[in-house]
Amino acid sequence: MKIDDKNKFSYSENEEFEDLSEFDIEEEAEEVVPAREVVREVAAYEEPAYEEESAEEYAEETAYAEPADYKTAVGVVGSIDIRPSFIERLSEMDESVIEWHSQLQEHLTSYRKVKSRYSARCDSYRMGRDLLAKMAIGGKTLKLYLAVDPEDAALDDGKYHQRDLSETSAYQEVPFMLPIRSNLAVRKACRVIDYMMENFNIPKRRPRRKRMQDLQ
Repeated sequence: MKIDDKNKFSYSENEEFEDLSEFDIEEEAEEVVPAREVVREVAAYEEPAYEEESAEEYAEETAYAEPADYKTAVGVVGSIDIRPSFIERLSEMDESVIEWHSQLQEHLTSYRKVKSRYSARCDSYRMGRDLLAKMAIGGKTLKLYLAVDPEDAALDDGKYHQRDLSETSAYQEVPFMLPIRSNLAVRKACRVIDYMMENFNIPKRRPRRKRMQDLQ
């Protein structure tokens, strides 16, 4: 192959190329790696004891107090605080909490163009640039934050036990907070997620087409 003066590719007669016409190239939908698979690969660390959070601590994950036994790495560019990430904290939770997170993650990403992204403090869900949900851990509780008005009349019947964080700057986009402590709480959270997606006119993903090798 040569490049001529006009930056175009040309081929000599002696060059041979593989015929790819017989291959059926099929685009596959992006798959979300469940957190329960990720946490098994995270190295274990010794989790300090946590106390029940106060109302103020619900406002921001950064309110999580740094335990005294965490070390500081000192390098050329200064000191770096070493604290557990969201995945590391999730990996130390009970199996039930890991399963609840996985179920909620699967339900959120069952809607079109909604993608999950892990960060140091939480697991966030966006459609494009729009933030729809977050999951974080406070103490020993999994918390779900949704882009829903906490005072929505359709959800203000007392059975969801949501917390209103609309006055907290970090959660102005997702002020509807649900503590997840049981399978019942997961089912209620899924109903609120469905309600939110309906309000945003976000449809469910179409079922993935099965390929021939998957049927064998």
